[in-house]
Amino acid sequence: MERTIIQENQVKLAPLFHPEEGKTVITPLGNETGYWAGAPTILFDEKDDTFYLYYRLRNPRGLGENERGFEVRIASSKDGESFTDVWSLHKKQLNSSSIERSALVKVKDNLYRLYVSYVDSVDNRWRIDVVEAETPFSFDVNNQKKVLTASDYPGVEGVKDPYVVKHEDLYYMYFVYAKGIEDADLSNMHNTGDVHNTGLAVAPTGLAVSTDGVNFEWKDTVLPVSESGWDRYQSRLTSIIPYEGAYTVLWDGSIGVEQNYEEKLALALTVDLKTFAKINVNGPVLETNLKKAVRYVDAIIHEDQIWYYYEYTREDGAHELRLCKVRV
Repeated sequence: MERTIIQENQVKLAPLFHPEEGKTVITPLGNETGYWAGAPTILFDEKDDTFYLYYRLRNPRGLGENERGFEVRIASSKDGESFTDVWSLHKKQLNSSSIERSALVKVKDNLYRLYVSYVDSVDNRWRIDVVEAETPFSFDVNNQKKVLTASDYPGVEGVKDPYVVKHEDLYYMYFVYAKGIEDADLSNMHNTGDVHNTGLAVAPTGLAVSTDGVNFEWKDTVLPVSESGWDRYQSRLTSIIPYEGAYTVLWDGSIGVEQNYEEKLALALTVDLKTFAKINVNGPVLETNLKKAVRYVDAIIHEDQIWYYYEYTREDGAHELRLCKVRV
């Protein structure tokens, strides 16, 4: 897909936040590099006036069944700031080596979906499944259904980090996929179950579309990686904000495998949810004061504010989950 670029002064974008001003809402389990709390999905449910926050916990390698992305949780809150865990899923329940960001979606009253991305034990490649429940705290992964797997598409080495939007009568699923670089050694690509940390594949964002939210058809690459820019290793869509008659798009970029865990936030624009134009082509728009990660940002508009939930790298190297509110 041809890379589309527009200038920031040509459009009106949603106002952004200051990462350092955010409030910590979920802390990691340790205080050093390799411990993370993040990869959020936020849902405000008007039915019970409650915030539901999906997040992932990650520990350093070497801790066996509690290493890497070993557990994901859903927490509830009445104020969107103080959360109590109401559901959890350990990677061993999926016979997986790691779970990543997933998409929590309300379809209608008494029907919620969780689109889960995890490493498939069959081929050590990332995949996406869906599980349904009557409440955000009653998901049973024994009833999961396949959505996307890498084995279904030639040249694809993994699919993960779904973000799902329903628009009119269609469901749009955006996801990162691993695309092997030219002359990559496929025999070593999946030994660790973490293709994105090998340097053997780049990670653009793809789009799949569905009429029922379960059976998806892969359509296109919507946020490609660049050939030589700061985003030449990854371009991962993380959130879409309706704003001023269009959509402000948040995405994570990185220059190479050395930034695989320290991606930075950038912006794009779409008016139809199918064609995207990147804004920040010369560098990220947000990073920490120490030039570390501000990534996996999700956002909702609530009470005339944009509530940004994001993964933030602290001075000690651990990642925590923060919230920052911006008035619109």
